[in-house]
Amino acid sequence: MSQNYLKPLILLCIAAVFAGLLILSGCSGLSDKKNEGPPANTSSPQAQTVKEEIRTITDLTGAEVTIPVAKNIEKVVIIAPPIVSTYLSIVHDNGKLVGTHQMAFVLANEQVLSKLLPNWQQINTTFLTGFSSNAEELLKLDPNIILVWGAAQKEGLENIKIPIVDFYQPSHENEEWSVNIDKLMRDIFQMDSGKTLQDEWNITNEIVSAALTKIDESKKKTAIMIMNNTGDTITVRGGGTHGDDWLQKSGLKNAAETLTGGDYNQVTMEQIYEWNPDIIYLFQGNLDNEAYLSNSISGQDWSKTKAFENKTIYDMPVGIINWGTPSSDSPLTLEWLVMTSYPDTINESVFLSRMKTYYEQHYNIILTDELIQSILNP
Repeated sequence: MSQNYLKPLILLCIAAVFAGLLILSGCSGLSDKKNEGPPANTSSPQAQTVKEEIRTITDLTGAEVTIPVAKNIEKVVIIAPPIVSTYLSIVHDNGKLVGTHQMAFVLANEQVLSKLLPNWQQINTTFLTGFSSNAEELLKLDPNIILVWGAAQKEGLENIKIPIVDFYQPSHENEEWSVNIDKLMRDIFQMDSGKTLQDEWNITNEIVSAALTKIDESKKKTAIMIMNNTGDTITVRGGGTHGDDWLQKSGLKNAAETLTGGDYNQVTMEQIYEWNPDIIYLFQGNLDNEAYLSNSISGQDWSKTKAFENKTIYDMPVGIINWGTPSSDSPLTLEWLVMTSYPDTINESVFLSRMKTYYEQHYNIILTDELIQSILNP
């Protein structure tokens, strides 16, 4: 075959191969575009997962706090004692509580506490001095969240990166604060089932309102609530306190309402004789009502008071915490106060039935008669 014949044939083959390469290159480009990832501004699956694992809530001070989703809250530290009761009524702890203030246990009924928190004696309380935290010791507990009440309980926590939720509000109304604690705790742990504390307060307010209509205004009684009595020093809860709110809402006049020292107004026996209250309620301290009614407190003569004469000196009940503080038991507290102060207003058997139902619904505890007595007569 001549070279003149082969030359055009070779050129035609080269052209065909080149065209084929162009077609393949174009197809490859299309394929690459189809397999490109999402645009640069679209979140990666990892980023989306992180976003879903955290959430922002608003605490009772109005601060926004970023916390883990409830399923990832595995270790909890609670510095404010009253908040433990609400926590236990909602979370039904299964080992999550790793640290708290010792007063959460001192102010509790041990029989009730042991049913709700069997490991309570192993829970760390030594990281606190007063209400100030030792950050190094607290960090060893490796909590996912810390619950406090007020700025003073954040002392020592300034530089740690664990979310802190503050339950502080200035109100001393027991219903308002106990309900707001309940709402915030439900928000933290994403619990929206069962009776809320507001539901219980609605029932209580109906019972108490009906009971108080039976009391003639002229026959309302006076009372004081003793915060503590060491034997040497007596302090009472003055006006604008949780104790004052308990007395006023139960149809009593707080004889100490003009005192402005909060829960710790130091008073003398002479001042108590001047008030001469019809009823005395005992909140904290090592002296129970038997010490008063037997008049066996050295240097104090309680026999000169109406409350002693009428045998109307009472210890505050102690459930998951002392009922003198706002707690998950607070609706029962007000009913008990009215029933105790004005015996003809609320039937005792009806109250005890409500108490049993309440504990079963909120704590999954069946109250025996013995356990009821340990609560009402600590």
